[in-house]
Amino acid sequence: MRTTVASNKLQSCQNIYDSDRSNRFALLNSSNQESAKLAIVGLGPRGLGILERLTAIYDRHKHNYDMDLYLIDPGLYPGQGTHSSKQNAHLLINTVACQITMFGDDTVKNYGPLRTGPGLLKWANQRGYRRMPNNQYLITTDKASEEIQENDYLPRSILGEYLKWVNDYLIQELPTGIRVHYYNNTVTDIIQLDDGNLRIILDGDHSFAVGAAVLTPGHGQNRLDKVEKKYLHFVKDNRSRNLHLEYLRCYPLTQLQTVQKGARVAIQGLGLSCHDILSELTYERGGRFVQCDDGQELTYVKSGQEPAKIYIYSRNCLPFSARGKNEKGVGGQYQARFFTRSVIDQLREKSGPQLDFDTDLLPILVYEMCFVYDCTLNNTWDIPLDKYEPDEKTRQIIHHLYYPLENVEFADFESYVLWVIHFLENDIDEAYKGNVTSAVKAATDVLRDLRDTIRYVVDFRGLTPESHHRFLKEICPIMNRMAVGPPKERNEQLLALLRSGLVEFASASHPKVRTDATSATFVISSMKREVHADVLVKGMIEQFIPHRDESPLIQNMLKRGLIRPFLNGDFHPGGIDVNRQQNPISANGTCIRNLWALGNICEGPNWYTYVLPRPLVNSRSLQDAGKCALNIFEYLTNRNKNL
Repeated sequence: MRTTVASNKLQSCQNIYDSDRSNRFALLNSSNQESAKLAIVGLGPRGLGILERLTAIYDRHKHNYDMDLYLIDPGLYPGQGTHSSKQNAHLLINTVACQITMFGDDTVKNYGPLRTGPGLLKWANQRGYRRMPNNQYLITTDKASEEIQENDYLPRSILGEYLKWVNDYLIQELPTGIRVHYYNNTVTDIIQLDDGNLRIILDGDHSFAVGAAVLTPGHGQNRLDKVEKKYLHFVKDNRSRNLHLEYLRCYPLTQLQTVQKGARVAIQGLGLSCHDILSELTYERGGRFVQCDDGQELTYVKSGQEPAKIYIYSRNCLPFSARGKNEKGVGGQYQARFFTRSVIDQLREKSGPQLDFDTDLLPILVYEMCFVYDCTLNNTWDIPLDKYEPDEKTRQIIHHLYYPLENVEFADFESYVLWVIHFLENDIDEAYKGNVTSAVKAATDVLRDLRDTIRYVVDFRGLTPESHHRFLKEICPIMNRMAVGPPKERNEQLLALLRSGLVEFASASHPKVRTDATSATFVISSMKREVHADVLVKGMIEQFIPHRDESPLIQNMLKRGLIRPFLNGDFHPGGIDVNRQQNPISANGTCIRNLWALGNICEGPNWYTYVLPRPLVNSRSLQDAGKCALNIFEYLTNRNKNL
């Protein structure tokens, strides 16, 4: 365990965080005033956002009390969360550099006083980071190299460095009256005391009491489900006959180092995690992507250290569409004409507080996409809204974007593969045109630009239970495939890997997976095709399910009744139950007024909680941090008055 009390007056954070973990630092920035004690449990981007808002809003004269902040995170450096600066450079952020920040701007509402600071792009260039010519991964400080551009997709390790810098900067700029105590530990339990305080229990049985706490633990890991347990038992029972036999989850990616070069690997899932795994098993093992002389086609050159074969598959066996080249700059967003909050309010007045996404909302969203498609295609936005009506051709085009395999039949598996390759090639062509120029990418980008409006629909039981279930299980994956796919370069690499023969599609849609004791392999089958794999990798991140979460903190808080799973009727979409101020709801329905929760732990009552803050768009992440901090100060101030 390491405890740090830090102040900009005496010692830099860099020295503190790089010191031996057994060291203790007690650096005073105190007075004789009463002290409010607050813990932030988890210091990734969400926890860092709370720290930024608390230290920006706090005014010793206004609040009339000192504040002790207890920052608790088991990671190597506070602020990074899952975005470790030690990650391999080929793992990229899925957002362009100019659209990531940890600081607010004038667009952010109900946020508290503004504190300006550099976003990721400005910070990276200020630090002297440059991109090596013809290498999309390697970042250097060589001034002769290329300056990072606003639409570059940077390594996650650079994001980790940025988040660490933000944390250090905030600590160095602490206002007088705030003391920070840093614990490089895991919280195993939180107990509500008789006096209303909360006791924070750390691993190693260390504990302390605070007046309030914020839960921002980030992504966890679910316990194995029945199918996964069956796979692991199969591996244990048959490993002696197939030394390559393994079942793995995709993260942490370092575990893929156990996959030997002679193994046949199957990856379940064709989303963003699949690209991470492919890059880890190819580029990280010395393979190279080389542009052909004509500049039109990418080729993969094997290193010899890759697995013998990599099979990829998913339920629908459709790769994610590539992101269109960003033509909207830092804060450009399409402003809805039809799918608006006022329209949603009218629907609720007519139909009640809970709507059906398929019947009430999806037609309007599709209509909006048709409008954007037609305006982009015809290069005019002067169409009168009350007279606009998409023709059947446009409707079919947008419908096809949602359901590209509808009414498509394949004579054999080879026909399917050719269709998917053609699908990828056409999609990459559209991505190169850009998210303003391409009518297709402009239309699908509507789903990303209107995410906050969709949140307004979905959050806090905005849909009927049945509709909520279908939205998450059916509609959301489709929207993700269309609008939040990888950079176009990743799909170009996928095509290169398919051409090389190293990567193959394991199946067409709706494959079946079984274990075969005779061959001691996993078998994936569809359309009269079977492939055998030695290693099966679950290439997707599961939703947060409280009762399945491996965290002792979540399990203990559930047992204690301090939190409960969120329910919409009989449907559990994931996450813990919180009110609109983000206070958890206990098992008996009581609001825990001195506890707040943000981020993935609330992915259920809130939707799409894992998006990084973006500048100039009234970012929901920044709003959440500001509203939560203001609510914390209101609670602490009222409590301090009553003491």
